[in-house]
Order: sequence, then C-alpha cells, then structure tokens
Amino acid sequence: MAIYTATSLLFLGAASAAAIARSTYPHGLCHQFDVAITAEAPGAVYALPQVVDDITTVQWAIQADTWSWKARPDHGIVKNITIAGTYNIHAQLCVPTGPGRKTNVLQIATHGGHYDGRYWDSEYKPEEHSYVYASLAAGYSILTYDRIGAGKSDIPDAYNGVQTGVELDILRQLTKKAREGSLFPANSWSDAGLEVSTKPDKIVHVGHSFGSVVTTAFLATYPEETDGGIITGFALNKYFGATGFSSWYAQYAATAGWNRGSGYVVNQKSGIQVVFFGGDPATAFTQELLDYGDSIKQPVPVGELASGAQIIGRPGTGLKAPIQFVLPEFDFFICGGDCKGLTDVATLRETWPAASDLELVIQPNTGHALPFHNNATAGFQLSFDFLARNGL
Repeated sequence: MAIYTATSLLFLGAASAAAIARSTYPHGLCHQFDVAITAEAPGAVYALPQVVDDITTVQWAIQADTWSWKARPDHGIVKNITIAGTYNIHAQLCVPTGPGRKTNVLQIATHGGHYDGRYWDSEYKPEEHSYVYASLAAGYSILTYDRIGAGKSDIPDAYNGVQTGVELDILRQLTKKAREGSLFPANSWSDAGLEVSTKPDKIVHVGHSFGSVVTTAFLATYPEETDGGIITGFALNKYFGATGFSSWYAQYAATAGWNRGSGYVVNQKSGIQVVFFGGDPATAFTQELLDYGDSIKQPVPVGELASGAQIIGRPGTGLKAPIQFVLPEFDFFICGGDCKGLTDVATLRETWPAASDLELVIQPNTGHALPFHNNATAGFQLSFDFLARNGL
C-alpha cells in the first residue's frame, strides 16, 4: 500500500500515550493506543440489587422493567456522589491517505452498550460493514474508543464507577485533547513515512445507541465544542426502551466467562439478535453477521444503565451546528420494532431549535446495529452526504 506523506494530515502532538498497534486499510492508516483521561462528574448511588449470578441478573432485569420502578420520581437514587478518576482509555485513530482526504475534519465516534470500539470497525467484510473503512474511503479521519467498562479501557465498579455523567466528561476530555493535538506523539507515525503534526479544524461527534445518549448530551451541554453530530440508533419516542432489559436474555458476565465482577451482565446470543438485528432475515442480515455481532459483544455495568436519566433528553437550544439522526427501520429497543412515523424533524426541532441543519433519515430493512446489516454502506453514505452538504 502506498502511504501518502504530508505534514497536514492530522492533529496529534505532545506525548500523552504510546501507540501499541497499527493496522492499514486501502484508504488509510490506523493506530491503536492507550491514553490517560482525567474526568469528574456528578453521579449517584442507586437502589440496585446486587448482581452476582444468573439468578440475580434476571432479578435485576425484572426490577428495572417493573412499572412501579420506572415510575419512581427519584429514579432510584439513594444519594448523590461525585465520580472522579484518571482512566485508561483504549482508542484507535485512523487517517485517510487517498486523494480525497479531508485533512481538517475529525470524527469522534462513541459506541453503545454491549459493544466496544470495534462496533465501528467490523473485521468481517470491512468493505461492507466497517464505518471506519467507509470513513477513510470518503476521506474522513476518525477516532473510535472503548468506553469505560468495555473493551480494553478501564473496568471500574459496575454500580458507582461507570455512570453516564463521567462518560460524558471523558468524551469532552478526549475532544479537548484532539483539538489541542495531545492524544499521542506525532513522531510515532514517522516510521510509516507519514508525518502527523497539525490539529483538526472541525470535529464531528458520532454516536450509536447508548453512545448516542452520551453524544447528544455532549452536543447539548457543550455546543461550542462541536462542529456537527451524527446520531444513530437513538431518538426519544413513546416506545423508547419499552421492550425492557428482560428482552436482552442477559446473564451474569462472570458466569459466561468474562473477567468481570459484580454488576456486569452480558447478552446471550438470542438477546443480541433481539436488540441489534432487525428486518427480513432473508435479506437484512446473514447468519455470519449475527455470529460476528455476537462474537464481539461486551458486558454492560448496571450502574451505567440506571444513570441514563442523568443526561438523557437535555435540551440542545445552544447547538448551532448541523445534526443528523439515522434510525434503523426495524429497531426493536428504540422504536418498539418500527421507527417509521414515530418522530419527525418538527419534533426534533423542539430540542434542537438553532441547529443549522437538522435531518432525520430511516435506513430501510435494518435493525439497531446498522453496520451489521446488508445495506450498511448505503446508511454510511447518507451521513457522508449530510456532512458534505454542511461543509464538513
């Protein structure tokens, strides 16, 4: 593969982490690395059952789905706390090397629950199912990372350590480091013949599912720190989450062989299909895609799920950047199985009244995990077209 050498490809800079792996694509070059992120945010102690085996995992799911629990005005909060620490975050930064590269735009993509950063970068037929591959081919740089509690990032306490407030601050700190050019040493790319020295002019924040909860909260809370948003697999409506955690077919993560402690649960394969796959099985996805989606799944901490109300649904009145919502047609967990007609641009405008452009698109014959469906690339292109129309 020919590597394009330039001094203006991307925005790294001072040594704050060490590159630990490299991979290549036809249209770009990627580094995997670890970076220390110091973050702090309000949190809470929740009245959650202790999840220590398969029986208590089911108990947790039933409690969370009980109408009287959902109706609690205190959201199950026992007391308020502050969550703070310095976290090891595992990330991957990819830069384009082709002639159509957009050297001044960086996407920062935040994955949802049940997965890690690999959600964005499928190793199964990446040319058809990797958002990273597609981004590089379209000329975009992209930073993906494992949220705390998932993948190769730190695995804090499942009840009081992994909550949405601190995850929001981690995203903010990652964004700051990217803008400052301090993610990891620029000279670590030099052995590949690629000089990386400048900072991004614009950053687009991309989310999926629970990662979209975090991303929309970022856009609403820090509108001046983003240049655009792509929100996938998430929109508030009357069916949002109505299928409940019981539909996950969850089991205790340690029972399933994961190196996780109390409070971490993981979907069985049937739950992965229920939550993440949709549409006509004869045309929407294949057995191989379902197998792959199951093979890269991750445990989820119960405190993260309980804490969603900390940040969900914040008004985005200050956001002037463009924002696009991409919904799968047959998203079971977000839309009760059918996203058509559940929301519209006028409804979204109530939350994002000043956005310079606001678009809602429905991706046909797909379920919650858009990249794991047969027409994934068409969905990717919808987002790239939106960004291009908005000068991104």
